Amino acid sequence: MLAIVLFCLFIALGIYIARRIFFEEQVLIQGWIGALVGLLAFIWLVIPFSFIFTFGYLSHFLAAGIFIATSYAIKKCLPVAAPVSDIAKSICQYIPQIIFTVGLSLLVSILLFTHVIQPKPTGWYGGQSTWGDLPLHLGIVSSIVNQKSFPPEYSILPGSRLSYPFLVDSLSSSFYLMGINLRWSILLPSMFLVPLLILGFLFFAQERLCDVRATLLSAVFFFFNGGFGFAYFLDKLKANPQNFTRIFTSFYNTPTNYTDQGIYWANVICDLLIPQRTTLAGWTFLFCVIWFLDRAIHKSSKKYYFLGGIVAGLMPMIHTHSFLAIVLVVLTWFTVYFWEQKNKTEYIKNWLFFGVPLIALALPQLLYWTLPQSVGSAGNFLRFKFDWVNESDIWIWFWIKNVGLVFILIVPAILYAEKELRKFYSPSLVIFVVAELYLFQPNAYDNNKLFYVWYAFSVILVSSFLVKTIDVMPNRYAKIIMAAILILISSFSAVLSIGREWVSSYRLFSPEQVAASCFIKENTPKDSLLLSGTFHNNPISALAGRKILCGSSIYLFFHGLAYQDREKDVRRMYQDPVFFEESSKRYQVDYLYFSDYEQNDYKATARYYDENYPLVFQKGDIRIYAISDRAKATLKK
Repeated sequence: MLAIVLFCLFIALGIYIARRIFFEEQVLIQGWIGALVGLLAFIWLVIPFSFIFTFGYLSHFLAAGIFIATSYAIKKCLPVAAPVSDIAKSICQYIPQIIFTVGLSLLVSILLFTHVIQPKPTGWYGGQSTWGDLPLHLGIVSSIVNQKSFPPEYSILPGSRLSYPFLVDSLSSSFYLMGINLRWSILLPSMFLVPLLILGFLFFAQERLCDVRATLLSAVFFFFNGGFGFAYFLDKLKANPQNFTRIFTSFYNTPTNYTDQGIYWANVICDLLIPQRTTLAGWTFLFCVIWFLDRAIHKSSKKYYFLGGIVAGLMPMIHTHSFLAIVLVVLTWFTVYFWEQKNKTEYIKNWLFFGVPLIALALPQLLYWTLPQSVGSAGNFLRFKFDWVNESDIWIWFWIKNVGLVFILIVPAILYAEKELRKFYSPSLVIFVVAELYLFQPNAYDNNKLFYVWYAFSVILVSSFLVKTIDVMPNRYAKIIMAAILILISSFSAVLSIGREWVSSYRLFSPEQVAASCFIKENTPKDSLLLSGTFHNNPISALAGRKILCGSSIYLFFHGLAYQDREKDVRRMYQDPVFFEESSKRYQVDYLYFSDYEQNDYKATARYYDENYPLVFQKGDIRIYAISDRAKATLKK
C-alpha cells in the first residue's frame, strides 16, 4: 500500500506542476504531461540519494520530499493555472483518441497479465514473447532491492556494473521494496506506461496531421504493424491446413516474426511493448520529447525547448536507443529549420534551452554507464553493417514484405506531402539511413528500436496521404470499403501474431523452482553468492534476487560482458571436485544449487556434495548445499 500511495503522490504532484506550467493546453494533454513528469520524478529522484544511502526507504522518502518542495516552489513562482470551466467539454474533443487508448490499453494489459509469471498449479508461466527477456528483468528488479550497494551490479555476473538501461526496472524495484509482490511490481508500472505511450503517439501524430481520421489510421498502422508475412502461412492451405494453424502452436512462427523466411518486422504489441520493458518506457518519453520539440519549433517557445531537453537528458538509462533517436531528430530538425530563420541568432539561443539541459543530464549517464560498457567491453557494439539483418532477399523486397503497405506508399506520400510535412518527416530518413549502415549493439536485431522510430514518422506521412486520397473518391461507400481494405492488408499479420500471443503459455518456473527461490529468499543472506548452471530462467537470480556466479550467455553476450572464463569455471566446478574446492573459495561461493540441469548439461553428480556439505534444501530434482563457513553458520542458527 505504501508503494501505491507514494506513486500516486508523485503522479498527482506531476499533474499539478503540468497544470501550472502548461496552463494553455487542453486538460487531457495537461494530464498526460503531468503523469509523465510525476513518473520521471519517481524514477529519477531516488537515484542520487541511492548513491549515498542505498536503494531503500530513506532514499524514496527524500525523493518525495524534494518533489513536494519543487511543487511548492512552482506554486509560489508561477501564476495560478487558468481554470477549466468545463472539463467534460474539453475532454470530449478527444473522445475517439480516448476510446482507442482505452481499448488498446485493455488488450495490452490482458497480454501483460497472462505473460508476466502467471501462477498456475504446475508452475509460473509466461508467454511466447516474454520467455526470453522476462527472467532478466525479474532478476534486475529483485536484485536491486537485495544488493547492499548502489549503483547495482549484474546479479548474473557479480563484479560487473549494471550498465543496461535499468531505470524502468528500478521503478518496479521501488514497488517490490515496499511490499508489492514481484509479479505485480512488474505489472503495475507497465500497465501505467501503456496508455501514456498510446496517448503520446496520438498527440505526436495529431500535432502534424490535425485530422482525427488520419491520426487514428496512423495509430492502427503503428501498433498493428505487419507486412506480407501472412502469405507464407496461406500457401497451399487446402492441401496443408497445418501451415496456417502452426501460427498458434509453434514457437515463433508468426507472420511478423518468421526469420526462416526473412521476416523480422516484429509486431509492436507482441514483441516490443509486452516483453521489452525498456522500449515501453523509452517510447513513452520519446514521443513526449518529439511533441515538445515540434511545439517548440513552431511556437518558438523556450518553455517547450527547455522541458523537452530535461526529459531527453534523463533518457539514456531509461532507453538508450530512444535517446539516440532523439539526438538524430534534434540534429536533423535543427538543420532543416535553420535555413528559413530570419533571426538565426535567436533561433540558436532557443535550441540552447534544449541542448544545455540535455547534455548536462545525459553526459554523466553516458560516461558512467553507457560508454564504458559499449566502447570498452568485450562485446561488438558500434560497427558498420549495411542492410540490417537481411541475408538473402533483394533489398527493396526485404522491406516491402516486412513492412508492407506503408513502405510501398512512402515515396508517393513524400511527393504528395506539403513542404511542412516533409520537414517534419526529414529526421526519419536520417534515422533509417543510420540504422541501415550501423549496428549499435552485438545483437543486430536490436536496431529495430531505431527503425520503429522511422516507422512512427512514416505512418503519419502515409496516413495523411491516404486520407487525402480517399477523400477525393466521390462515393461514400467506396471510401469505407477502400479504408477497410487498407486496414485489413496492413494489420492482418499483426492480428494473427496477437492471436498467437493470446493463446501462448510456456512454463518459466516449476513448482520446485518457485519453492527453492522462496527458501533462498527467506533463509540466505541477501548478499549471498550461489553457484548454479547458466540456464536463463534461473530462479535464484530472477525470483530470489540473489547473485549467481555466472548467468546465461543469452544475456551476457548481448550486453557485451566478458563472461566466458567464468562460464568455463562454472562447468568445471561441477565436473571436478578438486577445482570446485579451490574455485569456491576464490569466488567466495556461499551455496551450491544442483538440479537436473546441472546433472544433464554438465554430466555432474551430487555424490561429492552429499558427502562433504550439509544439504539445506531438497524438493523434487533440486538440492541446495551450504558451502561457505557463513552459510554453515547461518544453518546452525
